[in-house]
Amino acid sequence: MRILSLFFAHDANCTLLEEGQPIVVLEKERLSRIKHDQGLMDIDAILDEYGWRPESVDIVVISPWLRPTFDGELVEWQLEGDTYQNNSDYMQDGWCGPVENRYSRHRIKLFGRWYMCYAVDHHLAHVAGALFTSPFAEAGILTADGGGDYRNCALAHGRGNKIEAIQYGWGYEGPGHMQLNIGRTWASIGEYNFAMKRLEGAGKLMGLASYGTPNDEIVATLQQQMLYHPFSPYPKDEFGRLKVVKLDPQTGFAQDVCASLQKLTTDYYLEAAARMKAWQPVKQLIMTGGCSMNCIANTAIHTSGLYENTWVPAQPHDGGLSLGQALFIWHHVLDRPRTARAWSPYLGTDAGELSEDVIPDIIRWLEEGKSVGLCYGKAESGPRALGHRSILLDPRIPDGKERLNQHVKHREWYRPFAPMVLGDWGVPSKYMSYIVPLNAAEVPAVTHVDGTSRPQIVGEGDDPFILKLLTAWRDKTGCHLLLNTSFNCQEPLVDTVEEARATWKRTGLDVLVSPRGVEISKTAPYELQPQIRCATS
Repeated sequence: MRILSLFFAHDANCTLLEEGQPIVVLEKERLSRIKHDQGLMDIDAILDEYGWRPESVDIVVISPWLRPTFDGELVEWQLEGDTYQNNSDYMQDGWCGPVENRYSRHRIKLFGRWYMCYAVDHHLAHVAGALFTSPFAEAGILTADGGGDYRNCALAHGRGNKIEAIQYGWGYEGPGHMQLNIGRTWASIGEYNFAMKRLEGAGKLMGLASYGTPNDEIVATLQQQMLYHPFSPYPKDEFGRLKVVKLDPQTGFAQDVCASLQKLTTDYYLEAAARMKAWQPVKQLIMTGGCSMNCIANTAIHTSGLYENTWVPAQPHDGGLSLGQALFIWHHVLDRPRTARAWSPYLGTDAGELSEDVIPDIIRWLEEGKSVGLCYGKAESGPRALGHRSILLDPRIPDGKERLNQHVKHREWYRPFAPMVLGDWGVPSKYMSYIVPLNAAEVPAVTHVDGTSRPQIVGEGDDPFILKLLTAWRDKTGCHLLLNTSFNCQEPLVDTVEEARATWKRTGLDVLVSPRGVEISKTAPYELQPQIRCATS
């Protein structure tokens, strides 16, 4: 059974699923090199690349939500059958019930052929992708983002291979179509008040929030914005006129706005988690949707005592929707069995394998203070670099963050870098989705201003090359951490060795390690500062 699943809005992506296993999950931005790219992908070329023929596809899965591409061209389906969006209760405020009316059966014409087709609700796809790639046999799931299929957030309950029920709105839909919209509020403030690119504000402002202090008056204003005016800048006055206040990240007020936004988001997440527990008294909770890349809110739920354990998938954002759609059809609709397990995040383009013989050289370069780019194996699916398309640096270097920012990444000064780590840190942060306390005196390059960091925790069963590298690094230096940031520079994550080489050539990255060999920059080495003795475990 071969399933082709397509999502064409921002962060467009496709999945090839064969007998319930992903052959590949591809995000359009990795191929087009345009961040958050949307619209049609070259499906013919993708099928050909992975040895599929159009006639070998059994089922096509889509999201029916259509929007123009960046060039204004509308994606059009040639589709037969009535969409679930025409169900009489589809727009009912706070709807709750079984999921059967939240997907629909169709026939679709692609490649000049007609296929059996399913369309799946946006948040239902988030829910399915999160549960069916998690280690939990049963869980509650909360999802929130900037909006999809006219909804911004939902709660759900899943067990085994079924999504048993879904509830929209987190209790905040009612007269006047009040809808809580956390994601769009973060995005709007980033875009309008901080002049950031669309869809890129939330991740940046989360880092800035740690520099500020929540303010009750600002929180109250932001609460009204989240509930009634999420597409507006901060603040929106009572007469409905736009009042755009330009916010400078250097100022205390801008930092306090972000801190207040973070507090409000965390409070809403905790409230949603409690509401989920009251609705379905499950022991595990999964957080997904783009808002669940907020590590602070995730950690607040994990440490709240409401649940025995929590989880965030590798691809909670819209870039994981095609995988969620495909898994929903495979498990829930086709009733195929499921074994609860944490899925590998390495589902993308394959750059080839690395020999472990290079590990001693990598450790030597890191000890010399060099930055090392890794490009090998299948690319990570999701927004976080997890070793296969990563830049590594010794986290003990006092000016490590500034060095990477100035010479390689060229990012905002307030954005932290994260580590890959060994050991038990009390959170299930396989994919950099939670925060842990760190000692800035020991690992300054990966410790944020609030004394925390967002780790990729590596252990038995994880990628063997990364595990052996980290273990050898610990044995040589006594340090359990390596700085790990995405292999890119103001671009999507590199996908191929050719793209990795291009980024290495145009930046100050010192060393590139790939299956094609090792390349070392000929530029003058950095003036080394003494590494700090690391006792962190």
